[in-house]
Amino acid sequence: MRKRWSVIVMLSFCCLALSGCSRPGEETGAGAKGDLAKERLYAGYPFDAPGALDLGVQPLSMPEGSVSELLTRDGVLAAQLKAQNLVLRPFPFYKGKNIQELMTRGDLEAGFLGDMPAISAAASGDIVIVAMVKQGFSSIVAGGPMLVKDLKGKRVATGLGSTAHFTLLNALENEGLTERDVELVGMEVTEMPKALAEGRIDAFSAWEPTPVMALAAHPEFHLVHKGLNFAFLCLRRDFVAAHPEEARNIAAAVARACLWMRQPGNLDRAAHWITASASGFQGAPYGLTADQAIAITRNDLLNIPIAPQIPERLLREKGMLWKEFTFLKRLGKIPEATAWSRIQQSFDLDMLRGVQADGKGRAPASFDYREGGEERGAR
Repeated sequence: MRKRWSVIVMLSFCCLALSGCSRPGEETGAGAKGDLAKERLYAGYPFDAPGALDLGVQPLSMPEGSVSELLTRDGVLAAQLKAQNLVLRPFPFYKGKNIQELMTRGDLEAGFLGDMPAISAAASGDIVIVAMVKQGFSSIVAGGPMLVKDLKGKRVATGLGSTAHFTLLNALENEGLTERDVELVGMEVTEMPKALAEGRIDAFSAWEPTPVMALAAHPEFHLVHKGLNFAFLCLRRDFVAAHPEEARNIAAAVARACLWMRQPGNLDRAAHWITASASGFQGAPYGLTADQAIAITRNDLLNIPIAPQIPERLLREKGMLWKEFTFLKRLGKIPEATAWSRIQQSFDLDMLRGVQADGKGRAPASFDYREGGEERGAR
């Protein structure tokens, strides 16, 4: 059911009984059982409220978690949406795959997605990708010093079909190896450091912040290889068509968040907000420190000069996203008949450029990030 956009309902967004929710490492969402409605966590999410702009966020992922946290606290954006009888409601998820499926189904109007879910959403649903919120790395981490070639015959854990899986295959290929040369173990990313420490696996390939936390907690672990990955803000195309002004305001809010975090002292505040939200979401202290969150956000977003604009080079055939696209087709994650042009056409490179040029009209340099309160941050 699509939402009736003309009516605003200010919904009190409470904790959703997190004590009964799945923890990281348990099966969660459609990726585990194929039916989100039956999941203990997501079954309670009240989608389809009139006047609601529902946003899927991943508070445990960095640095996109920092950007989404600021969007939920952005008084400028809230006022702009309220003027159009809309209210932004963030729904937290453990996996981008779940956000992708709910966007495709129409329950979410917007979401922060890593490169693999974003490509899958572009292939199976009608979305618009408007901003880049991460240019970071997936890393292969081993229990001790070794090279990529030493992974032959070893037990290597990864999220199957993920950007970390793609990074692992690329690294093996560069050494003349294939996936058949390792014992591949499908595993939840949050379980990997413990499994490695206990000797149940010999290495893992994962995205941030898992490698940073694992290497900090286990000095004996060894970084073997790193491969690029990305994350994006995605909007449903029907929402953009029905609410072009609001879509541009959301894009402006992403640009504003990056601008604010680049100013002295502000990144510290954002890091404390996101670590608190992540802890609240998972019902346990977040393993990432504020200093680690700062480092990841700076390295994987703020130090990228063009960010949050999407670089045109990403859309070139034979480029990074094209290779991930062909990887997903080989795995059967997207239909073989899907054309690369469909993915290219899902990227809107002009929206963010336009709002950044229209500084006066959309106030990208006017800041109003609100402290505290149960209505702030990812619940």
